[in-house]
Amino acid sequence: MFRVLVLASAVLMLQACVSVRSQHGYVLERDQTELTATPGLDTQESVLAKYGEPSLIGTFDDKAWYYLNSRDQSRAFFRPKTQARTVIAFYFNEDGSVRETDEFTLEDGENIKLVSRTTPSRGRELNFWEQLLGTVGQLPAGIGNQQVPGQ
Repeated sequence: MFRVLVLASAVLMLQACVSVRSQHGYVLERDQTELTATPGLDTQESVLAKYGEPSLIGTFDDKAWYYLNSRDQSRAFFRPKTQARTVIAFYFNEDGSVRETDEFTLEDGENIKLVSRTTPSRGRELNFWEQLLGTVGQLPAGIGNQQVPGQ
């Protein structure tokens, strides 16, 4: 009986070591090998008809559309690691025709370290109980000094 329990627990622990792969963004259809557009011939409408809505539209330039594809892999409780990333950019002229296309990969990206500092706020920190019971017995704003209409 003890051997069965040890074996069962070992099998359950091994399942946690299985890597999980996930894919995000635009996924190529079976008959597609890449996202392409012919400059001067294709338009925003034709790109939209071929590939659907873009993953991103340029923040400062709405004439730039981006189709993002990312493949991640994670194991157990560790953070997922990006294995591959492709961004296809379509740039359009003012008349809506494709001006140029560009492709970016994971190697083209840059790691940005975010600052985790917080801005201190004025006042004092409240503990859990002060936050939960701090307003018990207080009247809501405006209840104590209401005036009757017409007086």
